[in-house]
Amino acid sequence: MKKSSKFFAAALAAVLAFSVTGCAGADSSGEASSAAPSAAAPETSAESTAPVTEGDAPSGTLTFLSWQNETVMQPLLNGFKEKYPDVSVDLIYAPPVQDYVEKFQIMYSTGDLPDVFVTAAENKGEVLDNDIAMDISYLPAFEKMSDKNKETYTKDGKIYAFAPDAWIAGIFYNKKILEDNGIAVPTNREEYLASMAALKANGIQPWAFCSTNLYDPIQGYVATETINKNGSYDSQVNNGELTYADGWSEPVSLWAADYLEPGYINQDALGLTGDQVNEMFAFEECAYMIGATWSVATLDELNPDLEYGMLPWFGTEDGVAWMTGATGVGWSINAKAKNMPAAKAFLEYLSSDESLKIFQEQTGGLLAVDGIDFPIHPTIEEGYPYLLEGKFYLPAVEWKYSDALGNEMLIGTQEILTGNITPEQLVENMDKKRTELDAEQ
Repeated sequence: MKKSSKFFAAALAAVLAFSVTGCAGADSSGEASSAAPSAAAPETSAESTAPVTEGDAPSGTLTFLSWQNETVMQPLLNGFKEKYPDVSVDLIYAPPVQDYVEKFQIMYSTGDLPDVFVTAAENKGEVLDNDIAMDISYLPAFEKMSDKNKETYTKDGKIYAFAPDAWIAGIFYNKKILEDNGIAVPTNREEYLASMAALKANGIQPWAFCSTNLYDPIQGYVATETINKNGSYDSQVNNGELTYADGWSEPVSLWAADYLEPGYINQDALGLTGDQVNEMFAFEECAYMIGATWSVATLDELNPDLEYGMLPWFGTEDGVAWMTGATGVGWSINAKAKNMPAAKAFLEYLSSDESLKIFQEQTGGLLAVDGIDFPIHPTIEEGYPYLLEGKFYLPAVEWKYSDALGNEMLIGTQEILTGNITPEQLVENMDKKRTELDAEQ
């Protein structure tokens, strides 16, 4: 795939941290999801299976509450207009994340929710629990979509939003530094840890972290050691069956042993910003950094000659590796749409190969739909197979209290470096915070 300047759309940068656009856990078996079509088609309701093209052609006004602005969506609206000239789309734009969620809630509560709207992590529970959206499992494009993206907005075997893309983050590595030090690109945890030790012995700084991403390796270990074995773990914590101690104690211990004790993460990180870390990596002052789909634009601008690749988070079990990441937002049909024929036609068009290719060009996102060629940065291409396999995870979008627990992780990892708490206390504090918040409900 080709390198693309549009890959670095600013819209992607808004979805990291704890205001992400949605994700779902792996299946409960712990097996990797597959991008290949499933043998059996998803269960569908009789209401949703009727082809859009049956009967009279759609006409009239279609209302659409959009997460993306008119500049992004206009080429898709133009394509839809060519196919359905008798339909006029009234696009109502509300910027993510808070403004959109508030707009959605107001329009839903007043009975004015548009025919088509966006479902994201932040309103997913409300949409699925209140039967706000229609089952759209019948769309043919789901047969080519990664299981992870389908599962994100699925309830009781039915899919309620079409989410075509996702983002990933992992370990960026400097190819030249590894090669100059006689280090092969790591393929498992043992080789990865050995590479850091060799770099340090040669006087090379293995890693650069900043004060706000100290816990990223912990998230990686939660994916490889906990979610990989039990995809229902977060749900079980949220309903009280399990605790954070059950699934986070080992990852935090591994983080301390692999990063803190050797000194790869130290108090220097508390004085660094994300921009400074980008500069250190771009100018080859360190071998590794946290990198995401949107990071490549900055790095390429800082150093156009930089040669770097992308690694996943390696698990303790050989062959287990995951990325950090999340499914993008999805388009849903209002179950009580005023113009149902036009709404169905619109989703059919949005999920078509033609539309998805345009959407990717407009947003720079990573499509989770097989068979569509699109430009992708060569560094991100190394991590793309994990996206298609559904091997990406972000705890914050699974947490019942994402803001509070995210803050607990952020401050807690910083306090570990200053010696105020121990790694064990970090996990204890997470469970304590969750218990306190449960009691307030």
